[in-house]
Amino acid sequence: MDILRQLFREEEIKRLVLENDWLKIISKEQVRDIIRVLANEKCNNKVLRNIIFNYPEVLRKDVDELNELIYILKGYEIIHLEKLFDLYPLFLKKKGYEVDNFFFIKQKEGLNNIEIKKLLEEKPYLIDVTR
Repeated sequence: MDILRQLFREEEIKRLVLENDWLKIISKEQVRDIIRVLANEKCNNKVLRNIIFNYPEVLRKDVDELNELIYILKGYEIIHLEKLFDLYPLFLKKKGYEVDNFFFIKQKEGLNNIEIKKLLEEKPYLIDVTR
């Protein structure tokens, strides 16, 4: 958990591990790769702390799936991913096709891509309530 020591105090790490026992066995490379991908999207230490505290399972996410999610979001011209992930860390649970589905459903409701993009940036939790 050395990599997490750069973001958290020792007691915070202990609490995270206590609540998520799988953290004991996850590889340092996996944690580093996930943090690197998020940091490359301008997630600073404050944002990274918020993400990991609220959705620690992100550290188990497949790096390729995370990169695909980011690629699809950028394809819809959502540029400030750090704000999106900070506002709603559970967004990182999503897979790329779920973002595509959200856009498709909202287009059927009559919204254009600019309106959908704005909606997703301001209220990213709506991806969980749209069916």
